[in-house]
Amino acid sequence: MYHHRRWGLRFFFLRPFHRVHSNLCRGVQGQPSLPFFTMCSPPTALICILAICHYVQIAIASVHVVDTQAKVPSDLGKKRRPEDNIPVVEIRGEGKPMTAAQIRQLEEASNGGPLDIKIENTWRPVECPRAAKRKDFVTFHYKAFTEAGKKFDQTYGREPIRIQLGVGMTMPGLDKGLQGMCDTELRKIHVPYRLSRKRKSRVWKNILNDEHWLIFNIEMMHVEPWSYELQFQFLDLNNDTFLTQNELVKFQEKMKKDFGKTWSNEDIDTVIAAKYYIKYFDADGDGKVDLKEFRAVMERDLATMAANKPEKKIEGRKRDPGIAWILDFNNDGIVSVQENDRAAEVLEGKPAIPPKFTKDEL
Repeated sequence: MYHHRRWGLRFFFLRPFHRVHSNLCRGVQGQPSLPFFTMCSPPTALICILAICHYVQIAIASVHVVDTQAKVPSDLGKKRRPEDNIPVVEIRGEGKPMTAAQIRQLEEASNGGPLDIKIENTWRPVECPRAAKRKDFVTFHYKAFTEAGKKFDQTYGREPIRIQLGVGMTMPGLDKGLQGMCDTELRKIHVPYRLSRKRKSRVWKNILNDEHWLIFNIEMMHVEPWSYELQFQFLDLNNDTFLTQNELVKFQEKMKKDFGKTWSNEDIDTVIAAKYYIKYFDADGDGKVDLKEFRAVMERDLATMAANKPEKKIEGRKRDPGIAWILDFNNDGIVSVQENDRAAEVLEGKPAIPPKFTKDEL
């Protein structure tokens, strides 16, 4: 039983939990229950009950034991069940309703730590030549739902989305959930609030920011394994086989506008970063970067990274294969917090390792 009168509460605490959940979610005499009980699961219902009991001011004097064996006209002629003889404890009190943030905090506390994504494998092909992983490019469709099951967005009827995994082009939870998928695979990804934060952008403008859980039904269209050529083409916006300073500035603007991706260090200037990138890759000094120069520098850096792999874990992020590649100043594969903090100053100068190669190396 659930009763509400100015936040007066009445719960069957002593009944089997599945009946508690059923009564709470259904309401009394056709009256709707609280909004967050509408589509609640048993664990969520328990959390909400505990939360409300924690925040109301319980009046001991108003605790009553109701004799459930008393005859009620609507029950006449009905066979009573054993659990119907269990006393009902009524707790009355007043207090402010919990905020969504407080409910999330309580659920994470009951979980023993931060909530993570949940994956339901709807369908997977028998053959999977390439499972998507970090740096790969993936193209997919999605349908997005709230925790209550209401659809609020889909890409069907529009173009599918193409992103690079692991570089901040989508919310962390979706980025993580897409990894491991194959061509044509279907997957349902549940993303908690903590992992669904993303700046508003053209691609993600319809994604809700205040939902406790977001649910994405994903249809993977295509997985493209990472390669030097594919990465170069991604940066080469006008497809003229060269990277220029102006083009790299436009690339940064496109990432921000379309995907909400920006420099984590706000002091980094896009023009200065583009200029430094050209100096970092331009082996022949002609002011632009072709595929041969790009490949030679990337191969050099990857070899150095393999040799300089840190023995202990460093606080920071894995090196981004896009324009943010230049932030890993010591070539160990990790852009540390210290490197990121001093990036704006370092980018004003010349690269510590100049792009010098022989003709054979290019």
